[in-house]
Amino acid sequence: MLATISFIINIPWVYNYPIKNIPYRIARVPDSLLRLIYIYLNVGAFFLAIFFLSRGNRALNFWIKGAVIAAFYGWYLAISSAFNIPYLSLPGMDESPQKIVGIVRCGTFKEGNYFGLYLLLSATIAFYLNKIKIAWFLMVSILVSFSTISIFSAILLLGVYFKSYFLKKKVLRIILIIIPLLMILLVYFIKGDFYKKYVHDKLFTPLNSLTTSNLSKVDRYLTGNIAYEAGIDNPFFGVGPYNYGLHYDEYNTILNIVDNHSKWSINFFNRDNIRAIPNNVYLEIWAEYGIIGFVLFLSFLIITLRTALKLKNIIITGGLLAMYISLNAFPSFIMLFLWVYLAIPYGLAIRQNRDKEKLL
Repeated sequence: MLATISFIINIPWVYNYPIKNIPYRIARVPDSLLRLIYIYLNVGAFFLAIFFLSRGNRALNFWIKGAVIAAFYGWYLAISSAFNIPYLSLPGMDESPQKIVGIVRCGTFKEGNYFGLYLLLSATIAFYLNKIKIAWFLMVSILVSFSTISIFSAILLLGVYFKSYFLKKKVLRIILIIIPLLMILLVYFIKGDFYKKYVHDKLFTPLNSLTTSNLSKVDRYLTGNIAYEAGIDNPFFGVGPYNYGLHYDEYNTILNIVDNHSKWSINFFNRDNIRAIPNNVYLEIWAEYGIIGFVLFLSFLIITLRTALKLKNIIITGGLLAMYISLNAFPSFIMLFLWVYLAIPYGLAIRQNRDKEKLL
């Protein structure tokens, strides 16, 4: 409802600055309407998923089959591109899929972060269904996405899920034996060029010093700050669905952030004829639907988490937490698999309550 109000209000609204000139799919208002329709489709999928999940695990089994196929295809793309072997692209894929160090990282998705989170959530479902081998295969497959936040979330999730197992005396002894080997491997990794370029320089180079290593960090800071400022100036209903990019130029302060600009970097951050995105779901909602929309969205996520906690299902709860973390570096919230996963706690809760009623 709030997204609809935001859409309607922003149709005639005139801002005191020119909006960014960017290419549209159709036009400004129809593009915003399309995003609103996508939101309704996702909400519809959420309730439809609750209906089917409350009646059994058949839908989840279909999910796992699809995830396994997607993971195999992801490995196929990664290995083929790593060895410069021609690969078969699926219909609808970009002509040049997203890569890192020359390796295709996005699988069947547009971006690696999409693929990484999808595999992570799929792995939690496989664990829930007691398909252990498939779950581990999906977890390992996250590596081909090169998604830092998905890999971090996966390690955190596995640590929590297998906490009791790791605390067993026999396992602790094995861990103590393995730790020195891991430390040696860690030192070797830290001394390598890959760590220096893609980890150390990316994380620790200051924002005002632009390099090829910290470019993505600077970009995320800029796009996040733009979203924050747009939300502050439009607190009640935001700038409207899919309209963040229209306000990019007004809040673009990259010249004040970076000291060592080049002609290329200025052109890159100006994003001429490109629709910018915040690359952070929370900030996207803050900017496009205002503080009210932001609070409502967070409330929904908290209620969903509480529902999962009441089920006392560690792996599904962990999957939700991993999703919430990943949304900090996620391009959009209108991915169907997110909303279907969010429906899982509600579907399981309905099924659990129905089973209790049968016992009475």
